[in-house]
Amino acid sequence: MKPGHWYRLSGDNPDLDLDATYPGTRYLEDGDPARSPALNPPGDFKERLRRVLGRRPSAPWQGRSGFSAITEAWNGAVYASNHGVCGSMIIFGGGHNDYFGSDVHAFDLASRCWLRISDGYVSGDPRSYGAGAIYPESTYPDGSALPPHTYDYVQYDPVGNDFILFKGQVELGQDVKAVSIPHMFNLSSLSWRRGPVHPRAILDSGGWTTWDPTRRVLWGNSGDAGNGNAFVGFYPDGQNDDGTFGSWGEMYPSKLPGKADHNAMQLDSRRDLIILAAHETDWLYAFTPAVPTLPLTSLWNSGERPKIFPYGALEFAWNLDCLICYSANYGKRIYGIFPPNVSSWKQPSSGCWRWVCLADANCSLDPIADAAAATSYAINLTHTFGRFRVVTFARRDVAILVRHVDSPVYAMALN
Repeated sequence: MKPGHWYRLSGDNPDLDLDATYPGTRYLEDGDPARSPALNPPGDFKERLRRVLGRRPSAPWQGRSGFSAITEAWNGAVYASNHGVCGSMIIFGGGHNDYFGSDVHAFDLASRCWLRISDGYVSGDPRSYGAGAIYPESTYPDGSALPPHTYDYVQYDPVGNDFILFKGQVELGQDVKAVSIPHMFNLSSLSWRRGPVHPRAILDSGGWTTWDPTRRVLWGNSGDAGNGNAFVGFYPDGQNDDGTFGSWGEMYPSKLPGKADHNAMQLDSRRDLIILAAHETDWLYAFTPAVPTLPLTSLWNSGERPKIFPYGALEFAWNLDCLICYSANYGKRIYGIFPPNVSSWKQPSSGCWRWVCLADANCSLDPIADAAAATSYAINLTHTFGRFRVVTFARRDVAILVRHVDSPVYAMALN
């Protein structure tokens, strides 16, 4: 893999002289539970005819958009380093009227196969899903979380081997009802558990999170789509007397009130700084999780600096020792944000954070355009969220990108 170039890792015709993976594992949509006759038997003659004619099966949990909403309906993903030999990209989500399935899927980087690792709640009738189906603990009867739009609200805890969802839903449908109940899907036991409800935090649509491995806390800032009001941490460890797991930390005001929708933040673990890329102000900010009461610090930044877009991703590359910023609007370009030579978080604004395009000028593959040309579904072209992640293998930092349910997974070596 030549640094600075995108490659297709999966699908019918992957790059790097790789063979196509096994049929039924090449694309995310191959794991759609609606396609399984065992999980979704045809209920009547009309549905049997539909399937004989080769049309996509319908299911009680399909919602308005169906399975494609797991990528297209405002949803992210995580990279789980301890799921598989080389780790896996884990994806879950739906939300609103778009998709009600609580199935969980993994793209295994070693085998390059898509696998459905949890079927989700597939035993309900149509009344069990969507508007009017109320679940006060934001879990289906099988214990799985109702699938919201996940935005940038999902992260991974490598010690617990947990996919963590920062907020929940008590009802899906046109008038969705969000609730500040976190959920954890353990990738060893393949089972869900939920956290306690926060009594005051309103974790509205469009929020963003980052995982802090030193303090073992998921930091999150609510969006502003409704009445989002919080910057708060969730600690996933421990079991409570009521059967829930984990605990909430102290709640603080939103870090960017009135401009909080669809930003991205990432912990720079070497400097103990959380960096925030804010699209409405088109600027970078920083604060330290050691003193979360402190206001944001504006960062002087320059170089090959692109516009900061909503729905993007911000990651940290350990070997390059820099932040990585990516948006679907950038196409084949990925940007490193290199810190100034400052040894203390108390001085993050005393030097210039330098943007550098890491894509080779001769890179020919644009994964955004390539995936859009491959898909047969209606797509949200500008959405990236956590479906872009940076993975560290020894001395190599690699970007992984999941686009659509019927397009390849892409990768770029960053160094």
